[in-house]
Amino acid sequence: MTLLTSMIERPLDPGYAAAAERRERAGLPRATSLRSARLLVFAVVVGLLVGIAAVQLRGSETTKQRTKSSLIERIQRQQEVVDTRAAEAGALRSEIAALDAETLREVSASLAADVERLSLVAGAVPVRGPAFVVTVDDAPTTEDEASGPDPRQDSISTDGKVIARDLQILTNSLWEAGAEAISINGQRLTTTASIRFAGEAILVDYRPLKRPYVLTAIGDPGQLPARFGDGNGGTYLATLKSSFGIRAETAVRKQATIPASATLRTRAAVPPVTLDPSATPTPATSSEGDPS
Repeated sequence: MTLLTSMIERPLDPGYAAAAERRERAGLPRATSLRSARLLVFAVVVGLLVGIAAVQLRGSETTKQRTKSSLIERIQRQQEVVDTRAAEAGALRSEIAALDAETLREVSASLAADVERLSLVAGAVPVRGPAFVVTVDDAPTTEDEASGPDPRQDSISTDGKVIARDLQILTNSLWEAGAEAISINGQRLTTTASIRFAGEAILVDYRPLKRPYVLTAIGDPGQLPARFGDGNGGTYLATLKSSFGIRAETAVRKQATIPASATLRTRAAVPPVTLDPSATPTPATSSEGDPS
């Protein structure tokens, strides 16, 4: 109790009191004032250093943002050039295919019909008709995922993002429901097309896609939507919406156009069957010509 009483009545340490008395006997104030010149100079120096450091750090972030914006603009410009060249190549392929078909019709009408049918199946020519459209996009978020200086430190969950596997399952479900031709964001899917996931980008035939992802399927408008909704595709799409918050919409269009494949090429050529048994067939060769 004596110790508690002493602490309550004299909270200041006796050493501090003795030091104050010695300063008082020497003609000095009992304590150092916070207004002393040395303390003020020290506070000004510390504040100046903190301000300089903050300005430098902010300037570094601005430089990173400018560099990032410049790279994004360059990528977008080059992508526009690639898209323009791909459109020109597609138009030229269509013109060549039309000339080939006209030449074949002059030689053999049945052969021309076979080539036209195979070209549609292979994706060598554009397709137009009624379509069923499925649009999927990442779940809405209020976080700016691209604002961080280091994307490796981003801790935001990726459960609400559309991945390549989602598009693969939806595409296979559309084929199963009776789709005759399918494209994703204008990229025609063929028997050799691939849907891959590279980092955070989804690639179709090595072409990056942008959100949202629009799957356009040409087919019977009276049966294709119902078969898709009742099959694996409809169930999977409902799970994406309810479990992960992914945005999904479906619509039926009276007319839609799916372009020809931009990467279609002939990998092997086989000589036609000849009726002359004495003729020696030529070996198969590789070519880069028209797939028909």
